[in-house]
Amino acid sequence: MVKIPSGPVGLQALVAGSLDVTFASTEVTMQAASRGNDVQLIVGHSPDNIYTLSVKKGVPLPNKEKGFPTSVQDLKGLKVGVTARGSGTELQTRAVLTGAKMSADDVTYVAVGGPGTAYGSMLSGQIDAGMMFEPFRTICLVQDTCVDLLDFARGEGPAEISALNGAFETYAARRNFIEKNPVVIDAFIQAMTEATAWVNDPANQVELLELVKKRFQLGADIADADKILEELVRRGAPLYGVSIDRGAVKAFSDYLINAGLITDPVDPESFVYRKAPTP
Repeated sequence: MVKIPSGPVGLQALVAGSLDVTFASTEVTMQAASRGNDVQLIVGHSPDNIYTLSVKKGVPLPNKEKGFPTSVQDLKGLKVGVTARGSGTELQTRAVLTGAKMSADDVTYVAVGGPGTAYGSMLSGQIDAGMMFEPFRTICLVQDTCVDLLDFARGEGPAEISALNGAFETYAARRNFIEKNPVVIDAFIQAMTEATAWVNDPANQVELLELVKKRFQLGADIADADKILEELVRRGAPLYGVSIDRGAVKAFSDYLINAGLITDPVDPESFVYRKAPTP
């Protein structure tokens, strides 16, 4: 394992040859491929959208029970936390607003980093809501500090966002590395498939939790850390998967074109390794 600060940095290292396989959201890898980096998706990690739009408890949400798109109108004028300006979290927030017939600038975007720093920003009142990923949501729910406005893994939100479910986070490798090392790539896919099936199995949850505790720690300032970690494992384990839905990959291409982030369509048949698992 090689630690990298972000998906785009990982893609740079992959192209430079200092990594053989990298893990990122499909939109990050696709943007790199559209700019001439000859990479392919080889196996999935999290098929469905990992983001949740959470709102701090106490912020008025009179339209929440009406569902999308009416519920999103309650965000107007609020401060929404995203990992960084121009990030995938901001891009999806903008898509949600425009999908609700609002202006993408009807909210104020605040760069708050990852879930750990974002949660502190919400408690301190720097943001009213956050487009975030775990463990932000689980910490919120266990500590009863926020409510879900939209859960994208469940297909909530605009159609162009729900269409991305099926290929959201993936592993990728350089095409020439795949061609020169087919046995290595196939073995990696097999290993990921077997490991994911083990993680998905509820019978392994106790052992899985012990493994997670050895490798992952919540901050000392997080109350009920053990309870949150248990809930995180319970909720998260079933969500991992290795398949890559080619239709979802095409939806990513359409999504990025509509957002002006790529100019030419990306063909799933070329972008996805031919032996990558299918749904």
